[in-house]
Amino acid sequence: MLRVFKLLSRRQLITLAVLFVADAALLAAGYMIVRQPAPSVAATRVVSQASCQVMGAERLTERNLAGVARLDADGSLRFELSGQDASGHTLPRAAEAAWDALAAAVTLPQMGCGPYPFVRVDVPDPNGQPGARLLVEVNWIDLRAWGQRELDDGELAARSKAAIYFHSEPAPP
Repeated sequence: MLRVFKLLSRRQLITLAVLFVADAALLAAGYMIVRQPAPSVAATRVVSQASCQVMGAERLTERNLAGVARLDADGSLRFELSGQDASGHTLPRAAEAAWDALAAAVTLPQMGCGPYPFVRVDVPDPNGQPGARLLVEVNWIDLRAWGQRELDDGELAARSKAAIYFHSEPAPP
């Protein structure tokens, strides 16, 4: 083996030495990476659906809206607004409260809730028809983009669905 090294030029010997050191360094780095335990992932907070509904209602109250939050059968979040503020006074424009409810929905993932396929906001009919309600539905991806200012109000409105429906109230006894 020494005879082989004697046949090599000085430049070839230096190149072999550099390659040997580089190989040793790569092997040592690979060993250290494999040997170290995987970084621990922060435990995600598991929040129950009931807790998320309570937190959703609290977010509405923080925005001075009276209403409830619940999950629909398809897993979507629904805010049902009464058309009043948190102190019981009638809101002059109940339909505009839908925007405040959507802003409240955007904050829920920070608390371990969601994301949801859709967010629906159910408010009294803006025209005041008895028993009529306005239902606004927004895709979660669009709502998240709006919350991150990737979409403006007009773009979100164009991507949302809105429909008037009639809710039959049970007759008083």
